[in-house]
Amino acid sequence: NMWAQSWVNIEPYVRPYPNASEVDVTETMLQTGYTVQQMFEMSNEFYTSMGLFDNSMSYGPDAMITKPEGREVQCHASAWDFCDGETFRIKMCTQVDMEDFITVHHEMGHIQYYLQYKDQKITFRGGANPGFHEAVGDTIALSVATPQHLQKIGLLTDYEDTEEASINALMNMALERVAFLPFGFLIDKWRWDVFSGSVDENEWNEHWWNYRKLYQKVKPPIERTEDDFDPGAKFHVAANSQYINYFVAHILEF
Repeated sequence: NMWAQSWVNIEPYVRPYPNASEVDVTETMLQTGYTVQQMFEMSNEFYTSMGLFDNSMSYGPDAMITKPEGREVQCHASAWDFCDGETFRIKMCTQVDMEDFITVHHEMGHIQYYLQYKDQKITFRGGANPGFHEAVGDTIALSVATPQHLQKIGLLTDYEDTEEASINALMNMALERVAFLPFGFLIDKWRWDVFSGSVDENEWNEHWWNYRKLYQKVKPPIERTEDDFDPGAKFHVAANSQYINYFVAHILEF
């Protein structure tokens, strides 16, 4: 993608076995008329089927699960605890595709975490480690994206469970999870350098690309200068949201 945090877009070019079955249900979702509401309801059913709390309040009338017309909004998917013990909402500009189907389950993982500790004192309403919250959603997403689950809910048909298909699935997982790790590490490393004052303000963008080259082995397609502020293109930098959570979560989920 645009940050090279995920490399799944090159999967068609590096797929080990091009003729093996694919695990991509976007086309099926569109053909069968899936709706955003249905995606959330299926996600909630997944959680309640395991004996966990009902999450339906998180996508009710007061939540924003599609992009509203006529006004600009921050579309970055997120889940919110209003800290009153009963109000929990998801904010997301959901599209009907497999990627957002997985993201819905991830965000609902946050809601489930909120529900589990809602009766605790405010001090204890958080993960023991910042990565725990993200890891809960990511672990659920691993289960949801398996061919077995997608077949069970009728989204994956004509899938042949072969060794070749499994290797393709693992390659896809690596392009998403393994390729993410250097990016997940460098975001906060750059932020910490900025906050500590160890890098001059006039060198922020150069410092960013030094880390991109060092850890991710990528370089900008065109020349970049200090007139640019490329880190700001990442929501978590602009919103001052720590990113090491995601790096830790990618380790914990496995």
